[in-house]
Amino acid sequence: MTSLRITTPCRIHLSLIDENGYTGRVDGGIGLMLDRPNVVFEASNNAKEFKIEANKYYRESIEVINEIASRVFKIFNISNKNFHFNLKRYFPSHVGLGSKTQLSLAIATVITKLKNITQLTTSELTKLVERGGTSGIGWRGFETGGFILDGGHDFGKGKEKETFLPSSASTFANPALTIFRYNIPENWRFVLVIPNVKKGAYGDEEVSVFQNYAPVPRNEVNEVSHQIIMKIIPGIIKNDLKCFGEGLKRIQSIGFKKIEIELQNEVVKDLLKFFEEYGLKAYGMSSFGPSVVGVVEYDSEAEILLREVQKNQKNSGGHIYICKPNNIGAKIELID
Repeated sequence: MTSLRITTPCRIHLSLIDENGYTGRVDGGIGLMLDRPNVVFEASNNAKEFKIEANKYYRESIEVINEIASRVFKIFNISNKNFHFNLKRYFPSHVGLGSKTQLSLAIATVITKLKNITQLTTSELTKLVERGGTSGIGWRGFETGGFILDGGHDFGKGKEKETFLPSSASTFANPALTIFRYNIPENWRFVLVIPNVKKGAYGDEEVSVFQNYAPVPRNEVNEVSHQIIMKIIPGIIKNDLKCFGEGLKRIQSIGFKKIEIELQNEVVKDLLKFFEEYGLKAYGMSSFGPSVVGVVEYDSEAEILLREVQKNQKNSGGHIYICKPNNIGAKIELID
């Protein structure tokens, strides 16, 4: 085995659950994986010298690739001299789609596979690349695809997390625990809009949001949990988009999701309002935004909605995709 290609899914993080912590656990969340946009990462270990390549639009990612690869090389005492990496496709960072987690896991996966290091689980690789410290959707979705409910982390003095912090500042926490995973109905279609506005909160700004707005009220945390258990998950299992959407809409008006939306550019808020006025059964914003999705049940509905969104966004720019569910996780291929 000398050359591998990994094509990852895209993560939609629909909501955190508990930024209160009164139960002794914190975070938790729901999300799902889509078939696009993707990270496509190729690697070989038969090169004459170490080299990192990237499409000209993704050159800023070379530093991330070098950082993650160097960490893996060091941990396993691997020489980098014969490795050649090529980032063929990437999607924007800090727009709510989890691109860094997908890229980081792709890098760690190809290196360990090329060196026949097979004993590591995806959770262990996630810990190694310091992801999953708040959300458990991206790392589990890389492995399995689908709709995922994660149970967060132990919370309190001397526990996994002692304060409310995002993944980027929670590198000592274990990857969030998966409670439930289920296939997304294959007929559902997602019109994904990445508006051309300020990126979602990250780095110091993201840390500041957690510190300033958590803990959220206990009663709102409880209702978010109730909507997930009684509306969102039954909607997924029954292929009932109306049921799923009623729960999803409700949790956007309470808890930490409400805060994330309130901090958005007006373009994002207007898009969510457009989806509501259009009559969509389900829609939401991913993570800290600005990416939003509208969910429909058929290809024809998705194509019509795409055109309507394009009209709505004609002066705003950005990217719009029609996406299908990803229920398999990352695809790993041997290449010539």
